[in-house]
Amino acid sequence: MVRRLLVWWSGHPQVSDALLAVAACAYLLIEVPYYDQSITDFTRLPMMFWGDLLAYAALAWRRRFPLSVLALVWTLWFVSGRWDIWTEWNASWAELSTPTALMLMFYTAGRWVSSKRVGLFLAGMLLPPALTAVRIWGGPDLAPFPQPVPPEDLFVISAVVCVAAWWLGRLRHTEAEAVAHARVRLVLAQERVRISRELHDIVAHNVSAMVVQSDGASAALLDDDLAEVGQALNAIGKSGRVALGELRLLLGVLREAPVAPQPSIEAIENLVERLPLRVRLRVEGRVREPPASLGLAAYRIVQEALTNTLKHAGKEANAEVLLRYAEDGLHIQVTDDGAGESRRRPTTSPSPGGAGYGLVGIAERAAMFGGATRAAPLPGGGFQVRATIPWA
Repeated sequence: MVRRLLVWWSGHPQVSDALLAVAACAYLLIEVPYYDQSITDFTRLPMMFWGDLLAYAALAWRRRFPLSVLALVWTLWFVSGRWDIWTEWNASWAELSTPTALMLMFYTAGRWVSSKRVGLFLAGMLLPPALTAVRIWGGPDLAPFPQPVPPEDLFVISAVVCVAAWWLGRLRHTEAEAVAHARVRLVLAQERVRISRELHDIVAHNVSAMVVQSDGASAALLDDDLAEVGQALNAIGKSGRVALGELRLLLGVLREAPVAPQPSIEAIENLVERLPLRVRLRVEGRVREPPASLGLAAYRIVQEALTNTLKHAGKEANAEVLLRYAEDGLHIQVTDDGAGESRRRPTTSPSPGGAGYGLVGIAERAAMFGGATRAAPLPGGGFQVRATIPWA
């Protein structure tokens, strides 16, 4: 609950600043500083009260117009003559008013403003010590206007306090920039992983199909089976065209060019039909329209699982793809009978020889949505890949 409130607060700066200003003004109306009078008697309230009220009300625009609000609050602070910020900060809570708003505005300027004009107001904090020095060493007659009684530090600590508030804002600004840059680097790294995964899925699947078909064509040539050769060559051409089309889609996304939509769950049926495998597609449950990213992940999982079947069990294998729409998510199951080829290990870790990265890709795609996978040989022969992708 607290985390959600903080996220909302940071995501609505104008609203949060307005609420801060309303709370500060309400507090000021209840606790009139420096005066033992009720707010109901407006005629007897000191002028500094109205300056404090204006300074607090201006905080509603502290992040939208930070320099303007800083200039207003600094002017109100200087004209009021309440230059001893350090003393007021250490006084009772009822006395926190314009000096407090000034420190907050210096922090705000450090956090949100990169303009060098903030330095003018920081330098202006040395004006009270300079005027006080003129009054002390040159006499009261040299003072351009009546001044408050100076503390022992001659208002120097007050200037240091405001500079410290600005410095804390700059630290927070630097930290936020570092976090933002780290987030950008993370997004770029994730994008590189996504692109490499897409390239792997596109190339590995279609090239594997082309290799299997070319082997079949070679065997058919030895048997003078020209019909089988023709079918194999047509399948090779179809796989090549599909690979080129999907690569164009991926490259179009990288160029931010308008392209056709990426494959989704609906494209699984076409995928099954064009493979040189006997594949049965089954759908269970009430079909629903998933988000585009989830649909692409489901398509790639099925594609990679069937590619593994084609690569390790050969085109003589029989496979089944089950898509089950459940309440908790989409359940994907790809099973093959092996067709007498060598079996694979029940793992999603890449082997030293370089195989197994397809299973890693399946696990990564499911994990992107908080899902899980399982890949293992079947006791009676064959191999099965299971994946569950939650809806949300």
